[in-house]
Amino acid sequence: MKETFEKQNIGICKFCGQKKKLIKAHIIPKNFYLSRKKDRYLCINSKTGEYTFQQNGGYDSNILCSNCDNHILGDFDKEGYRILLGNFHKYKYIQLHPQYKIYQLDSNDFDYTKLRNFFISILWRASVSKLEEWSNINLGGYEKKAYEILKGKKEHNELFKILIYKNCYTEDINQEVLIAKGKTSKYKKYVIQMAGYRIEIMVDSARITNKYRLQYETYFLNSTYAHIIETPEVSRRVNHEYNLRMRELYEKGFVPPKPSSIK
Repeated sequence: MKETFEKQNIGICKFCGQKKKLIKAHIIPKNFYLSRKKDRYLCINSKTGEYTFQQNGGYDSNILCSNCDNHILGDFDKEGYRILLGNFHKYKYIQLHPQYKIYQLDSNDFDYTKLRNFFISILWRASVSKLEEWSNINLGGYEKKAYEILKGKKEHNELFKILIYKNCYTEDINQEVLIAKGKTSKYKKYVIQMAGYRIEIMVDSARITNKYRLQYETYFLNSTYAHIIETPEVSRRVNHEYNLRMRELYEKGFVPPKPSSIK
């Protein structure tokens, strides 16, 4: 049975293009599932918004070989983990806005290419996946450009502008993991929520409105600085969206798992 499964799991790796044994590759790295318990995860379908329990989190067994997932893309994952889930309080606090808490990392504190690639790789994995739960994540013509960035062929600096927000609300919301389309008609945007962060990725900066650019361009991830923004405005939005989803689920009869402190 094991031999048969291995033969069935031979395919073309989406990253290296070689025919290899494909593995269970997580779309969002496993370490960013804060609510994981006994390898059971509560995941959100990007298309339907439905919650489902999965034994090993959101993964696809048909997109990546072990070397590409664990070593090449895995190297980007390590930088994301180090920056977002490491010693956050060591980062420099700067007060550029009266209502924001903004933390700044200088160029010697992070690897820009790896950190940028970490966020792009999550979108790329979801886009190349054929699983229904990721079917709403479709980069279209930008999928090839994301691939070129990840392979180090081209930088495409005008693409994939990234804002990093840190949620300042409750743990329940921080345990939510999702990838979704941003609600905007002006430009293509995706939102990644994981481990208490909300990552907003503007796919093509040429389509960003002047008003948005003036307000946020300083904080886009760049080779000189990385900014992590903690703002009640975004946290309230996350909280509102979370409550709407939970209300809809309750109406459908969904019963969420109890906190570990409740028997």
